[in-house]
Amino acid sequence: MTHRFLALNVLLGVTLLFGCSGPSNIQPVSGSITLDGKPCPGLFVLFTPLEGEQKTSSRGQTDENGQFTLRYSSQIQGALIGKHLVQVSPNPDPGPGIAKVSLPPRYNRRSELRAEVTTDGDNTFQFDLTSGKK
Repeated sequence: MTHRFLALNVLLGVTLLFGCSGPSNIQPVSGSITLDGKPCPGLFVLFTPLEGEQKTSSRGQTDENGQFTLRYSSQIQGALIGKHLVQVSPNPDPGPGIAKVSLPPRYNRRSELRAEVTTDGDNTFQFDLTSGKK
């Protein structure tokens, strides 16, 4: 009985220590996206770590000004420290008053976009995308 009680207390202590606050290697991340020089609302933004053991992606969505803030989870804002693959995808249902956009695969499926989240930077990223249309 005492081993079970001790194990339960250790598990509770670990949960309280790490479970509520989230990983310590996460920093706030925000930014903006333009398409052909204009703010682009209604885009999904995904940061996926390229290195390290943890591979949890952070997500965000651009607002009417093309601004985004990433979330690591429903409770934690930000992204893991390190280099990330950045994928930008149009929202299939962007909402009233927001036009649907088409993006080249170089920004989503075969993304060329990269970003590095650091502990000592402001981690604000500007992505200037081009549609390829003239």
